[in-house]
Amino acid sequence: MEEYRERIKRENIWLRIGIVLMLIFDVVLGVFWDDIFPDPRTMTDQARSMQSVLFFGFWLYLIVRLMINCKKLRDPDKLEADSRRQKDERRILVGEKAAKLSGNLIFAGLMVAVFVSSFYNMAVFNTLYYTLWAYLAVRAGCWLYYSRKY
Repeated sequence: MEEYRERIKRENIWLRIGIVLMLIFDVVLGVFWDDIFPDPRTMTDQARSMQSVLFFGFWLYLIVRLMINCKKLRDPDKLEADSRRQKDERRILVGEKAAKLSGNLIFAGLMVAVFVSSFYNMAVFNTLYYTLWAYLAVRAGCWLYYSRKY
């Protein structure tokens, strides 16, 4: 139980660091936006609004997660219940199986998307092609890491 409390405290430190870094990023980007993107045609309105939604959503996630963790640390019953839930073998197994299946489906979808896009648009093809290679590199790296760890 004490190790779980320490893990939550470490996570809170990382969450606080993330919030500060995002605040700095927001200020720097807000101040130098016109210098970074001087031509308004470089980014469409849809891309700009999606960027804002993602940034705000990630910031909101960090803050809510930090608040939830702080509540857990103040209430020993919640901390113990969450610790027990984190160690639940069925939940862990379901998560591993879902991650494996979703990874395989993403791989298959990327392969189809790369193939189809090669007929129509080279910019989209190159983006998807290198995304596929990045996915494969991450998957291979994770496989190597876990094959040596276990």
